[in-house]
Amino acid sequence: MKKEEQIRMLLHPEQYTDEQLDQMLDEVEVPVPDAGEAWRAFRNGGKQIEENRGSFYLVRKIAAMFVGVLMLSGIAYAAYHVAYSTAGKSSAPSQQTEIRSQHRQTAAQAVAGEVPQTAPVVYEDAELATILGDVAAYYQVEVVYRQEASRHIRLYYTWDKQATIDDVIDTFNKFERIHITRDNKKLIVE
Repeated sequence: MKKEEQIRMLLHPEQYTDEQLDQMLDEVEVPVPDAGEAWRAFRNGGKQIEENRGSFYLVRKIAAMFVGVLMLSGIAYAAYHVAYSTAGKSSAPSQQTEIRSQHRQTAAQAVAGEVPQTAPVVYEDAELATILGDVAAYYQVEVVYRQEASRHIRLYYTWDKQATIDDVIDTFNKFERIHITRDNKKLIVE
């Protein structure tokens, strides 16, 4: 059988019978590796085999070191982010407490007739009820909510205490979901 026909039989075995395929397989010569070369390496003390084995172990050691460095850097990265996120969460409640105590002091100073120089107060992801509670205490007004849901709107807001109550109301009314009106000493949130 010619090689071209054998190749055709291998590529399209569905076109041939089982007997034809068996006959083709019987005629194919399978090359056997030279046993003499392996025997010579064995007689020389296996030096060639050991050389190959040494380079294999070197590659494995390098791969192990690379994996170790990746793991350590991953652990360090995770530890940094856990520590950073934990530090940020634990300081937020104390920051709000500090802000509230500053507001109480300023309200007391305002009652005493002193005009304090104050820095803007920053609220990060705070509820509208919290912010307006501080604003109402500072300007000595009452807050009335028409809908309970509006109390829980969360905002990022910077309050400048030097601004008038009307300026603060205008700033809040620029938010999409908030509408505040003033009726004498009442802030009405709709």
